[in-house]
Amino acid sequence: MSSNKLEGLSFCVMGNLAHFKNRYQVEELVLKHGGAFRRGLVRNLSYFVTNSSERTPQYIAAEDQKGTDIITEQQLLDMIDT
Repeated sequence: MSSNKLEGLSFCVMGNLAHFKNRYQVEELVLKHGGAFRRGLVRNLSYFVTNSSERTPQYIAAEDQKGTDIITEQQLLDMIDT
């Protein structure tokens, strides 16, 4: 089932995944629900999706420089389910 729950939001995957087999599954899910999928750190990126909520130096730098929020795979799924 598709929706517009992610409309206006953009996502990028960083690191290994736990809930999905690969990044293409995340991309398909995001697009299916109206979001945009990016393959790297870009201006106006809404979210980095990771398998952990632990903040690594790389993620912290991305947050500071681009204002991008970091969420877990489960948080992405929760955004769609609500």
